[in-house]
Amino acid sequence: MTKKFGNLLLSLLWLMTVTLATTFWMNIKYGFNIFSAAHWAYLSELQAYRTNIKPDFYISLILAIVIGLVGLYFLARPKMRTFFIEPSQMPPPPQVDTPNIFNLQRPVESIKQQPDEQTTPRAPQINIARPMSPTSISRSRPAPQQNNTAYVPAPKITPADPAVSPHLAEISGILDAAGYIIKPCARIGKLVKPVVALSYDQTIWVCTENVSGADVLDALQTLIAVFDDTLGDSANDLTVRGCIINSTAPTENPELIETFNTIDEFQEFINNHPNTKPDDYDQDLFDAISTYIGTVTNYIGKQ
Repeated sequence: MTKKFGNLLLSLLWLMTVTLATTFWMNIKYGFNIFSAAHWAYLSELQAYRTNIKPDFYISLILAIVIGLVGLYFLARPKMRTFFIEPSQMPPPPQVDTPNIFNLQRPVESIKQQPDEQTTPRAPQINIARPMSPTSISRSRPAPQQNNTAYVPAPKITPADPAVSPHLAEISGILDAAGYIIKPCARIGKLVKPVVALSYDQTIWVCTENVSGADVLDALQTLIAVFDDTLGDSANDLTVRGCIINSTAPTENPELIETFNTIDEFQEFINNHPNTKPDDYDQDLFDAISTYIGTVTNYIGKQ
């Protein structure tokens, strides 16, 4: 509301400025007062009698109107922001003194940091291929038992899923304590109940435990496919990253997926990189993104 009121005042100031400038020019050039009804009546009589009037008189009026409308358009036009995910391989950015894993369009530094290192180079962005549609998961249900006397339905038994991380609550609590926005998700690709967290710089983190890097990469590609299908070019500012605790296989994309040996290492990493608001933080834009990410994770979890 404050921005709209400010734009309204600025537009009024612009129209007043153009009007005064036009009045000054028409007075000193043609002796015509645009605020005088008598002058306009005299002009209409000259036009009715087909009296020759200098063309630059009309040109001056037209230019004043065009300048006013163009300036008003630039002041009042909506300022749109787009999302961007770089699909191609980019050259590595220059090194900086202070690492910042949550910078937009830049992957986080590798977690394998040495204690005596003072600076950490940024890793290059990875080129992620467009994934296919996520495979639907079918769940079989036990058939009801019957006997000769009565129909007795068998109780549904949900077997324990070995892919579910035993530390989901602890991982979620660590991210929540660091200020991240947790988005519930039942399943993404081969990951069952991963912890999906959103940061203020529009980075989506997918965290889990006891899985391979290929499974996490498949989940990230699934998210990117949904973003591209639903947002189009507007998806270009979202960044997706992964975290694995106790990976079951070597990770082929360390610049995209962070790996940790224990939950304590993950705790230390998040403590060093809390969710902080960037300088260009926009609350309205972030609220819209947060709602959208929640809708996406809910939709994917039902597939």
